[in-house]
Amino acid sequence: MEIKIDQEKNIAYVRLAGRQSRKQILDAFDAVVADKNYKDGMNRLWDFRDADLSAIASNDIAEMAQYSMNFPPGKNDVKVAFVTNRTIEFGLSRMFEMASEGLTPIMVFRSIEDAEDWLAA
Repeated sequence: MEIKIDQEKNIAYVRLAGRQSRKQILDAFDAVVADKNYKDGMNRLWDFRDADLSAIASNDIAEMAQYSMNFPPGKNDVKVAFVTNRTIEFGLSRMFEMASEGLTPIMVFRSIEDAEDWLAA
């Protein structure tokens, strides 16, 4: 896992590589919002281009979407972008987007640039 905080863009970048489990993704969420440079209200960009999410069951998605609701305001009042390049990660990310409807604005992209543009808007 790699976390990069860009305070100028107001984006926390989370890059995951290799096979990921539900627990690893939730641990990564905890790590980014606990990072000393993370500020409340900072948007998050999850880079799954080098990640393998095939170990995540589709029925885990709704539970994962609800996970962030346990955090105080400021951690959830953000936009979240997922960037993927494989079909399985795109599909699971879209399921997460739908499960989060009404909770946090989430969009799935195929490029970092498109995700950054959406987060900046």
